[in-house]
Amino acid sequence: MIDEDRPTISSRDERATPRDGPDAIIAAIVASARGALSRANVPAATVVAAGCSSPGPLDHKTGIVLETPNLVGFREIHLADRLAERLGTKVFIDRDTCMAAIAEGMVGAARGAKDFVYVTVSTGVGGSIVSGGRMEPYPHIGRSSFAGRDASSCSEIGHFPVALQLDASRPANDDLPMCGCGSYGCVEAFAAGSKMAEMYGAKDAGEVYAASARGEERATAIVTRAERALANLAVGLVNVLNPSVIVVGGSIAEHQPAHVLEPMRRAISERAFKVPALAVRVEPAALGADVGMLGAVLEARERAAGKGAWFL
Repeated sequence: MIDEDRPTISSRDERATPRDGPDAIIAAIVASARGALSRANVPAATVVAAGCSSPGPLDHKTGIVLETPNLVGFREIHLADRLAERLGTKVFIDRDTCMAAIAEGMVGAARGAKDFVYVTVSTGVGGSIVSGGRMEPYPHIGRSSFAGRDASSCSEIGHFPVALQLDASRPANDDLPMCGCGSYGCVEAFAAGSKMAEMYGAKDAGEVYAASARGEERATAIVTRAERALANLAVGLVNVLNPSVIVVGGSIAEHQPAHVLEPMRRAISERAFKVPALAVRVEPAALGADVGMLGAVLEARERAAGKGAWFL
């Protein structure tokens, strides 16, 4: 159930994501949706619309997932149509960061703001840009619309370049971690939880932060690099976009605010252009781990009502 002031989830069904192809994943999504409906005692025939988040790139207008590198076989999948056929209702798909931004903008930490950026720092780093209350194309984005919102992508904030090899006599990628996108110097390559764990040889980023807190030198170096990458990202977002709010969510941001939000705030105060720096505030996400689920419900409601341009 969604209330404008106090969003709540009345029923949930959580399952592991299958690893054996799109058919199994779609079947699991359908079973999970039916399970949630059953627990809530809601007849499927009364559901007007459903929202589904997916890794991208994807086309949020046609409901096609173009390619998801981390899900086997998910390429050119008509996800919205296939789910709609099985569930008997209209289904809207979008990126998880877009849905999170919608939730935070409508009922969360950016409520009332018309120009804000949502950043997630978790297993990966991502985000979404809202300008003038819209997530659809607006003047900030270039010809391909890739910066903020288009048919294939929400904002690829995680691949904002924040580092370079200073020695011009060496290859440009020397001593820089390779990002999952194939490039180097991206904020995600330094600050994503998966990358931090990989660099340290740990199960997850929590182990890296714990080792750093104990004074372990190698872990501290990894944490410091992540802080600097996020700081550079924050300065770039403020100088280029001039948002009124930067909302920062994700599991790492939630559990390590001193290593995520505080470095971003300090960098903005010390290094960003003064006018936009004074106009922006960096806020923790207000909706917690359920932000994507709440955003999916809100997006489905709004798009079913014909408000696809996201006037917030």
